[in-house]
Amino acid sequence: MTKSRKIYVGVSWILVVACMITIFCLSAQNGEESSDLSGSFVMAVLEWLKIDIDEGLLRTFAHCLEFMGLSVLMFNAIYATWESKFTFVIAFGSTVLYAITDEIHQIFVPDRAFQISDILVDSTGALIGAFASLIILKIILIIKERRNKNGNT
Repeated sequence: MTKSRKIYVGVSWILVVACMITIFCLSAQNGEESSDLSGSFVMAVLEWLKIDIDEGLLRTFAHCLEFMGLSVLMFNAIYATWESKFTFVIAFGSTVLYAITDEIHQIFVPDRAFQISDILVDSTGALIGAFASLIILKIILIIKERRNKNGNT
């Protein structure tokens, strides 16, 4: 493995860990802190977009997005490290596992609770992220293959 490849792999895993820490810190907020933070953020986004959306729906979408992001980062790190044909399954499965541990963590946070519905939303985000990553990877591999056939490296 080249030095630049090692750096790429290292940065990829650092981004995965940073995303996981961010999710953990957000989940560590008690119910009131979480509601205040997301409520003010939601209101700012809604005002900026000049649209009226149910706050609960927007929070659900945000949950989905955060785990979609984790799944994309996980897919990239796993593929960069091992180039496994099981990257999709591992990235999706590990992100869902993290969603489950996130909900377990919330059992111990005041005014927070374990919710199966959150795991389902998070898992949906993980599935979308892993699937999008797989499609992008396939496109990149096709482009590389065509370049190699044409004699370009």
